[in-house]
Amino acid sequence: MEWPFAAAFRALRSPREAFAAPPPGLGRAVLDMALVWVPLALLNATWSAIRGLRVYESLRGGALPVHVLQWLRLDPGNLQELVAALPAPPTFGRLWPWLILLVPLGALGTWLHHAVWDHMGLWLLGGLRAESGFRTTLLAEAQALRFAAVGTLVGLLGFLPGLGVWLVLPLLLLDAYLWMFRGFALAARHGCEPWQGLGATAVHAALLGCGFLGLLALLFAMIRVAP
Repeated sequence: MEWPFAAAFRALRSPREAFAAPPPGLGRAVLDMALVWVPLALLNATWSAIRGLRVYESLRGGALPVHVLQWLRLDPGNLQELVAALPAPPTFGRLWPWLILLVPLGALGTWLHHAVWDHMGLWLLGGLRAESGFRTTLLAEAQALRFAAVGTLVGLLGFLPGLGVWLVLPLLLLDAYLWMFRGFALAARHGCEPWQGLGATAVHAALLGCGFLGLLALLFAMIRVAP
């Protein structure tokens, strides 16, 4: 009996061969993606929520990162008063029903997000063909994300005590590879050159990075001028 994720790891190891076979229908591809990705995402979200609640409670208790605050030139005293005034965190028992609702919606939203921006990147690089439209991109993204979902499984190792800090760099490299992996599916389904599919994901990442840096700069500016 084959391990359930063996096909996904083979696909990640040989991305060009992963999409050589004729594609399934869009509905089937989306269902296959959801059946693999959503359970893993729920497990990851559960552990992240538990850890996040603990960190939030410790910050309210006064465990502020002093060195980070000094680097940002923020007054620890004022920030401590602000953090202490925050409401108490909810219990996990009140949180988990929201995870069951929001995680599947988040997975579908991420799929659509990747499809829209990767499609635009492919258009900018001239990788679109007249006979293949946005539906083809949706299919390619669903197939790629089904395989890339195993990255969530590997990422669970980061929750192990004492091991997470050593896995930061390897997991970041894995995330970068899984991001680019979608490009092989785009190239295969649209019939364009591999560099165009990979370039579409790179354009997507560049636009997303610029938006994030702009938002971060605005946030720091607002903190610095706050009374």
